[in-house]
Amino acid sequence: MLGSKTKRITQLTTQLKDQATKHRLQQMELGKKYKGQMNRMEEKFAIIHEAIQVTNANLMLRLQDNTNIDGNAYPTHLAQVLEIMNLYTGKSEIGNDLVKRIINISAAIKLPNGLALEVNKDKKKSSAAELGYLEKFMEVNQFNESVCTELSKSAEKQGQVLVALVWDPSDNMVKVNYRPWHIYKYVVYPAGLNNLTPPYTIAWDENPDFKISAGTLSSANAAFVAFNSTFEPDSEGNLTVEGSPALGNVLPRIDDIGKDLLNWRRSNNLYSYPTPHAELETADEAQSLQSKITDLGWSVGNMLVTSGKFEMVVPDNFYDTIKEAIHTSLQIISGATGLSIGWLGFPGLMSNRATADSLGEPLEIVAANDITSWKSFYEQMFDNVLRIRNENMPENKPLQLGKVKPLLKPMSDRIWQQLIRLYMPAAEQRLISREGFLNKIPGINVVEEMKLLEKQLKEDEKREVDNIRRSNPDNRADTGQQSTGSKRFNNERG
Repeated sequence: MLGSKTKRITQLTTQLKDQATKHRLQQMELGKKYKGQMNRMEEKFAIIHEAIQVTNANLMLRLQDNTNIDGNAYPTHLAQVLEIMNLYTGKSEIGNDLVKRIINISAAIKLPNGLALEVNKDKKKSSAAELGYLEKFMEVNQFNESVCTELSKSAEKQGQVLVALVWDPSDNMVKVNYRPWHIYKYVVYPAGLNNLTPPYTIAWDENPDFKISAGTLSSANAAFVAFNSTFEPDSEGNLTVEGSPALGNVLPRIDDIGKDLLNWRRSNNLYSYPTPHAELETADEAQSLQSKITDLGWSVGNMLVTSGKFEMVVPDNFYDTIKEAIHTSLQIISGATGLSIGWLGFPGLMSNRATADSLGEPLEIVAANDITSWKSFYEQMFDNVLRIRNENMPENKPLQLGKVKPLLKPMSDRIWQQLIRLYMPAAEQRLISREGFLNKIPGINVVEEMKLLEKQLKEDEKREVDNIRRSNPDNRADTGQQSTGSKRFNNERG
């Protein structure tokens, strides 16, 4: 009995050993069958893991060394001016359209109505000669055609403007000779006790590339204006005055916008076509489908039959970070230039009208300050023009300086709204004078307009008197008394 049980246990043990051996053989066969796929998967995993490590290492290096991303490529005045001029003329790879828009709008805001002349109405007759000569000067030098606007654009590009005033004996007129800073690279030295105002001495070195000899220029024969000016010592320690363009500080942000737009375009091009994706149950089925697609040269638009799930995959919101970066750069540029984001060509980013109106306030303040500088520039120019004329025409009666002033008025939608809502009702209620109201309107010559208005009022009064006489022949319209009348006239009325 015991022997039979022992025999039975031995048989079961042998069967279990055989089954274990069979399972090991099956596992070995499966391992051999899928060994290649497993090896390939391990190789791909190793490659992906290495790529992730390299990417993380590069990212850490770029974060630690920010020269490639956050460095300022335009640290000097010359570098800023040259880059702005290249951008304005379309010679740079990115940012051309934005910079040209900023410069043109800024220049137009500073001088929206061109340049005019004004004289105190009490000195109108005594200033006729000075006014006539300066009007001729402006006409000959085309200030009201394009010169004014171009000088304003030059100031936006270079941060300063210098013109030499040259006497032309052929027509006894002073001519304006513009001296671009990026060519002359002139240096301005304060020469008076007050180093914030003229007189100045201007000097420049030889520039053989443009056939320019070294020279100097006195502020008595020139007109100069600097914006965002700074005082720096030259190589010998002498104090100099130099302007800088408002765009100079935000050139890196303009570069960022251009690069972000290019990256956005590349992303659109990369992800513009959806990626086909098939989900199958086994690796064999996936490998078989991949082989068939490759062999057949299948492309989007052709029929594809699979036993699994097939879909077209596209990335979701891949451009949000790029869009946010562009928006942030635009806000920085808007704050530096005083132009709202809508004026920069992105009206869709404005939240509402109230925001747009509030952004107009700093713009008008900046424009008013720059207009004050331009007035000083043209006042200096006009006085020098008259003085040069007197020196070269001693036989003629000298013209007096300071009688004629430049007239520059800002203009914007907000200013027009102020005129309509505030100044016009105040003038109608006689809270301010008619002349004071006219003086607020851009493009109006107050002196000439008051003369025309006075003439018009006299004509209106005369017309009213004539109408009263025609409508009431019995009364004398001038005195209000009864007419002397004649018996014939009275009989005819009866």
